[in-house]
Amino acid sequence: MPPRILIVEDEDDFRDGLVELLNLENFDAYGVGSIHEYLEWNKKNQYDILILDRNLPDGDGLDILRKYHKQSDKDSIILSCEGQSHDRILGMNVDADYYLVKPFPSDELLAILHRIERKHFVVQSSDSETWLLNLVRWELKTPNSLEIELTRSEFALLHCFVNKSGQVIAREDIVKGLGFNPEVYDNRRLEVMLRRLRKKIEDFGVVKFPLQTVYGVGLVFNGVMKAFD
Repeated sequence: MPPRILIVEDEDDFRDGLVELLNLENFDAYGVGSIHEYLEWNKKNQYDILILDRNLPDGDGLDILRKYHKQSDKDSIILSCEGQSHDRILGMNVDADYYLVKPFPSDELLAILHRIERKHFVVQSSDSETWLLNLVRWELKTPNSLEIELTRSEFALLHCFVNKSGQVIAREDIVKGLGFNPEVYDNRRLEVMLRRLRKKIEDFGVVKFPLQTVYGVGLVFNGVMKAFD
């Protein structure tokens, strides 16, 4: 199962956009807008990772860490406009694991989340959970035998990870594998392709597709990918 993430953020558009982004990245994300809503949500649900704004309508988000999350072994990330050194020290004093200052690159947050995921949640796939890439029909066969039709670009992307389980493939090599020049290629095209591919696979009922971003480096397939024809 993917890590469950709870976002406590009072700006509706920002919170909803972040929830949508993380779900597209194959996390299980939810959002609430205040400390009170956090407490109500937490009565019936559990989370693995907590993302907190500080300036909430009913208090400082750090109060959640001080009072309710203090003894938890769950990871926590502060997202705040308060970025002075004393603000960061306050975060460390209540055991926040990360402190990001708004505005921040979404890739940086995703890199942190994927790092936490690799550290605590990724389980190496067994041979019975192998993904199979059909070289003739351009299809991906899932571990539960579902066959997913791929576009040319999606096929070329996944072909980069055949027999390279757990190896980080540099972004430049992936772009070359797609048939483009890395020096002029717009990396946003790759990000869009990744999100669409993850969404396509998720729509087939696959809970977790093990293709992950390694911030500043490339991509890694934390599973077994084999090809056949």
